[in-house]
Amino acid sequence: MKVEESVRRATEIIRNRYSESITLNKIAAEVFVSPYHFSRIFSRDVGLTPGRYLTAVRLFAAKRLLLTTGLTVSDIVCSVGYNSVGTFTSRFTRLVGMSPTQYRDPAVSRLFVAASHDFSRMPDLGEMVAANRCRLLPKRYTATLRGAIEVPRAAGVADAVVCVFSEAAPQRSPVAFQALSVLGRAEFEVSGIPSGSHYLLAMAAPRGRRPDASGLTAVTRRHIRTEPGLSLHVGLSLQSPEVTDPPVAVTLADASALVGDGALGQTV
Repeated sequence: MKVEESVRRATEIIRNRYSESITLNKIAAEVFVSPYHFSRIFSRDVGLTPGRYLTAVRLFAAKRLLLTTGLTVSDIVCSVGYNSVGTFTSRFTRLVGMSPTQYRDPAVSRLFVAASHDFSRMPDLGEMVAANRCRLLPKRYTATLRGAIEVPRAAGVADAVVCVFSEAAPQRSPVAFQALSVLGRAEFEVSGIPSGSHYLLAMAAPRGRRPDASGLTAVTRRHIRTEPGLSLHVGLSLQSPEVTDPPVAVTLADASALVGDGALGQTV
């Protein structure tokens, strides 16, 4: 899909200045478009409203800093565009499902998956497979989603994960996922999906690459309805993220299980 130049410029503004106090009106004025028209074309081209895109960029940066630096939460708050530790912590916890301090738990870091045009992270394939095997499944009313993913042949053998989320801009752990090895094309089957509307996101990283080198992604732009007995087949072709794509950073760790078991919440 062709992205309008005003939208491309707006995503650059957000990515470069997310630490500042920026508003829809300010961004629209800088790209010379009315706020109403800007919001409409941005949502059409990117798949998210400008506000949700800004939140995705800020939380991506916050998660990255939490897991790759020793900065305090207070320092991180200031660097990602929030004015109050309380406001940031409340929003982070509501959207992510755990507090910023809890996000530094080793289990979260070990299963951290990230994808953007300039940073990516993929856990060890064995770790992902083991985490999926131990995942707490809903007791009933679950569905299975099948399909195929393709990665460029030039990528060689790649480790991949296919995740199911309940929202278009995921922040929490996936409701279900499957990790697999891919050479060109591979079939996947994700089970234990609750009935409802979901989005599918696939991420892959060629083996042997630098740990944080650019990965490959693919996402369904529209929701998929899942319910028991309904047979669905989805095809996804992975490619390097565009600079306009919303960045994604999630952990495959089962947050509810970790919090419930008391594995999280240690002071960091």
